[in-house]
Amino acid sequence: MSGLTVTTTAPAADRTATPSTPAGRALWLSGVLLLFALAVVALLAPLTGSPYRIHAESLTADGLPGGLGTPGHPFGTDALGRDMLSRATHGLRSTLIIAVIANLASVGLGTVVGLLAGFCRGWVDQLLMRIVDVFLSVPTVLSGLALASIVGQGRAGVIVVVTALYWAWTARLVYGEVTRLRFRGFVDAALAHGVARHTVVRRHILPHLSTILLNIAALNGASVVIVGAGLSFLGAGIQPPRPELGNLLADGSQSMMYAAHAMVVPLALVIATVLSFVLIAEGLNRRNPLSERRSWLDA
Repeated sequence: MSGLTVTTTAPAADRTATPSTPAGRALWLSGVLLLFALAVVALLAPLTGSPYRIHAESLTADGLPGGLGTPGHPFGTDALGRDMLSRATHGLRSTLIIAVIANLASVGLGTVVGLLAGFCRGWVDQLLMRIVDVFLSVPTVLSGLALASIVGQGRAGVIVVVTALYWAWTARLVYGEVTRLRFRGFVDAALAHGVARHTVVRRHILPHLSTILLNIAALNGASVVIVGAGLSFLGAGIQPPRPELGNLLADGSQSMMYAAHAMVVPLALVIATVLSFVLIAEGLNRRNPLSERRSWLDA
């Protein structure tokens, strides 16, 4: 059969890829700008009042808290007459600090565990992923409250608890992606040429994980804000008199009948913070040309 040339044409991949659309860029940019605005408000929190102003009580002549637009208190006062603007901005600062540190810690720890389990295989894979399964099997709220009672309350305690609750999700997702990449041709070729394993991970595996890690960090950010504020709301996180959006919500819930703004203000900040992370995650998903997941905004 010499001289016979057989040409085969591979069929085009049947993929309904989501292209990088202007909507994706708009969502991502909106989330970044909203998060940046919240970060600026948190950084400028000291300008809204000294530590004394956070705790100073200023009730009206009738012994009631001031409402929105009260002179000297544009966001009103809480049930004890404390300025809501100062307390809400300082509470936002505490919430964002917890969210950033706990998010970085959980994503970082989960990435390391997922890389080790997915690339090393064998007994390392089995041991690490069984530990991950244990952490994924426990209820978030109950395990969070139990951990908080062990590690203690305060900012450091909340960071440790939230990190412990969410690193396993990152590890599971990274493990799946590394397992898929581990047997790709470019990885096998690098190992066959004697390239060290840590070099293969750094040069060939981590660059492919950048997109998924950004999405994980964005979605984790929303969950971390909710859980961190929830722990403080339940009395297992940051304790009064130090303001945090969770304990501000707890205080405001006790005065809803005569000072609804004391709960509405911190609640609005929690929603805005969570929304910023969700918009970033959704925008990143739409910008990914390989994404096949139907957007929740398309429903």
